[in-house]
This record gives sequence, C-alpha cells and structure tokens, in this order.
Amino acid sequence: MPFRRAPNCATGPFGEKTKLHFTELLPKPPNDDPRCRAHNAYEAELFFGPFVAREERGVRERREREMHRYTQPVKRTVCLLLALAAITMPIASAQSQRFALGIVRLDGRLVPFAAFDGARWQRAWPQADDDVATPESVDGVDSIWQRQRRRVPRIWHARPATGASPRDIRVTGVEVVDAHCVAQVALTTDLPAAKDEHPLKYGVAIDVGLPIGRMQNVPESDSGLRAAEQLVVADFGRLEASTAQAERQRLPRESPAPAVHFVSLYRERNSTRSPLYFVAEKKYRTPFSPQDRNCERITVMTGWLVPTADGTLQRRSTKIFLTDCDRQTVRTALPLGAVHVSRRLFWVLQEHGYEDETYVIAEIGPTRVRFPLSVNGGGC
Repeated sequence: MPFRRAPNCATGPFGEKTKLHFTELLPKPPNDDPRCRAHNAYEAELFFGPFVAREERGVRERREREMHRYTQPVKRTVCLLLALAAITMPIASAQSQRFALGIVRLDGRLVPFAAFDGARWQRAWPQADDDVATPESVDGVDSIWQRQRRRVPRIWHARPATGASPRDIRVTGVEVVDAHCVAQVALTTDLPAAKDEHPLKYGVAIDVGLPIGRMQNVPESDSGLRAAEQLVVADFGRLEASTAQAERQRLPRESPAPAVHFVSLYRERNSTRSPLYFVAEKKYRTPFSPQDRNCERITVMTGWLVPTADGTLQRRSTKIFLTDCDRQTVRTALPLGAVHVSRRLFWVLQEHGYEDETYVIAEIGPTRVRFPLSVNGGGC
C-alpha cells in the first residue's frame, strides 16, 4: 500500500534522507504540524505493523507453549483423579451399604440371620437345627464373616419392637439355645433378659449405623384404617370363595353373614407413604368339623397394602387360609423394623406358624412384594 502524502509535509515519517532501520530510534518528524505528525504516525504504523504483529504472535506462541508444558501434566493428573473417583465412589457407596441384621430374643441372645452386600441378601448365620454343636469361639461359627475372613461384629444397634429408643448391645460370647424343639447358635450379649409373651421378640439389631424404622400397629382411631378396611373387605369374599373352590371346601351360608375385621395392621411409624401389612379374619358360627362343634370355622387373610402415586392403596401378595379355631395352617408375621437403602425398602419380619417361626426379609416395591430371604428360626 503506498504512503499517503500530506500537504507541506516530508515524503516520509522520517524525512527525505532518513533510512528506515528497525533498530534505530525514530527521529523527530521534519514538520511539527499536527497533521504531519498524525500522517507520519500513520505511515510508521503501516510500515512497522506487520513486523510488530509477527513479533507479538511469536511471543504469544512461546507463552502458549510454556503454558501447555506446565498445564499438560496438571490436566493429566486431574483426569486420573477423576477416573479414580469414578471407580472408587461406587465401591465406597456399596461398602457403606453392607450390613447385617439379627433377631434379638427376649433372653438377650442375638441371632444374626441376614447380610446385605449392597445388591443381594444372603444367610449370615447357621439356621436352627436338631444337630448343633457349641462353637469354640464367636469367630469360630460358620458365618458370613468367617467366609469373608472377618471378625463377627462385637457392637450391634438394637431397635426394640415396642418402639422404645434404640440401644447398643455388646457381644460377650456364643452358646447354643433352645429354638422351640431344636437348637440355635446365638450370641450372648450384655442385654438383660426381658419378660414377655412367647413367641414375641425383643426386636431387631443391625451391625452398622444405618437407622431402623419403627413399626406401629395402626390404632382403630386412625383415619387411614377405614380406607384399608374397605379395600380388604371388598375383595375378601371373592378371594375366600376362590380358595374354597380350589381346596374343595364348602363355605357355610349364615345370616347375618359374619363380619370381616382386622386382627392387626402394621405400618412404619411417622411415614405418611408407608406400606401396610395386615391380618384380617372372618369368624363363622358354624364349626369347621362336625366332630368338634365347639371349634368354629375361621378364614384368615394376610397381605400388603401398598400406596400408589395417586395416593390410593393396592393389595399385594395376598394369602387366604381356611382354618378352624386352632389355626394350625395359618402363617402370619410380626414386623420388627424397616430399612431404607438406595431408594429400596426392606421390612424385617418374624413369621410364625402353629409351632415354628421364620425370619423373613421383604422388599416392598410399588408393583410387588418379594421375599429375597427366609431363614428357619426353629420349630417342632
């Protein structure tokens, strides 16, 4: 681009005879006129501009290379740390969700029965059996801890079934105790023996700090009882008739018809969205057998009422028992506690029959109730 000429000014910013050397100081323009100074500055910028820009670009590139040299190791370190965190966080989370549960008996003995590894349940302790030998030590029991080469936990956190405040109990030894007509390996603890009606239990214990939800038998004055009762009563007759047909039994016709009422209705205390476990029954005046006219026919229904997204209740895992006053074929459960893990809900139950009991883990979901673990607790 040619230099612009300004009136009455020299031909260049350095005068006619000035040589343009980059390392020399710029001489004073020959004309002090402001227009000439501006013109000379303009021409100097045109001439030196590409060289200055090239030098600035070189400095900028050197700085970028230096920054890359120092920041690249930092970036690699950060990426490595993020990758390690992505690997170890699920492991740490899974480890924090590992725990074991045990049944606390009224005599102060503790029977561990279930272990959760973050994904699945497995039996943690020997079941009740006829042939049980006294172990030499706590850690000598064939348990999940022995298989994992770990010590049996010495401190457990017990939640009383009465709803009382939880307390820590300390393991003091191991022995064999009675479990109905068989024997059971149990841990001795510093918990004093309590007096209550068999086969009730003191409660449930856990070996980590995870809280155990308290259970509550819904009182008759509760407003939610009416809705649950209506749902159970509405289907009771149909399910009873279907079971009688399958078992080839004839149900008596009585007038007035016997009423259906709840024997028990359990929920998690202080939980507005808690599922409910119920036991309902219908007592007939007609005896179950002509040979025993003093023993009336009874129909028992057990099951779960699970809340849905719209607030209504749905029946799940319903069972019907056609029995008599002895109730020998009936199996009902006593909820002992609830455990919430990663948006999953588990209930701990003691299921008992006529002369036996079983420790059960129930997982309650919105569409079904499943039972991942059931351990024999003794019987005759």
